[in-house]
Amino acid sequence: MAASFQAAVIDVLYNKTMNAAREFNAKEILVAGGVSANEPLRHIFQNQTEYRVHVPRLSLCTDNAAMIGAAAYYRFAYGHTSPLNMDVQPTWHLAS
Repeated sequence: MAASFQAAVIDVLYNKTMNAAREFNAKEILVAGGVSANEPLRHIFQNQTEYRVHVPRLSLCTDNAAMIGAAAYYRFAYGHTSPLNMDVQPTWHLAS
């Protein structure tokens, strides 16, 4: 099931990216962020010949989860906690 889900996600990401590149007359494609660590996704983009593709080294393909985890660690270390029933506000600043 996991492999089928991965294949479906890769198919959607690849096709939507390629269609957007065509629609907006892109010259090149950059695959970045945490998703760019996915080897089959890297492979499909690197093996197409329509666009020049840039994919960073695997060590540079970070995910926001690491950043959020680090921010949470330091908030907790400084004694900041929140109740489990707190509301979510996506515009909160990490420093406040």
